Amino acid sequence: MKKTSYFGLLAALLLVASACGNQPKTPTVEGHYTYQHAFNYDMRGSHFDVSETGTMDFYADGTALDSARQVYTVTMPDSSTVKWVYNYISPSRWHLEGDTLHFAGDKEGFRMEVIEGDQELELAQKIADLYSGGIDYEYLFHIDTLTAEKLQWSFTYRDGHSDTWTFYRNEAK
Repeated sequence: MKKTSYFGLLAALLLVASACGNQPKTPTVEGHYTYQHAFNYDMRGSHFDVSETGTMDFYADGTALDSARQVYTVTMPDSSTVKWVYNYISPSRWHLEGDTLHFAGDKEGFRMEVIEGDQELELAQKIADLYSGGIDYEYLFHIDTLTAEKLQWSFTYRDGHSDTWTFYRNEAK
């Protein structure tokens, strides 16, 4: 083979190798995210408006940590309102199958503690107990968006309504 043939072959291989190296990487779930989310529901004649601001960390070993400040404003049956702020800590486990994220909390490490509010503490504890009782249930979230900047998932409840959570990747902890 001539020297020019070797040079041409080498140049072609370098071109292919550099083109393959420049392919965009498929984003992964792993990372540190921030989020804000709000939801509401009715229970035992009271209406609950909930907002939360938190962080979500997904680790490559299939564990996660959800940490949030949750604010509950409850309109009681007599139209009075009470408000509690919780410190919500939920170590979890996860895995991805296609566009379905399997996600469940770790009951042993779960914490939901009132950090503000002192009226109706019995009801506040019932809310925390309700979450704690089912925290290890495995939810199947649909991955709507997964980019280098954002993770968005949705969940459809048994009654047919759905909810969406949007997480923004922030690698600087």
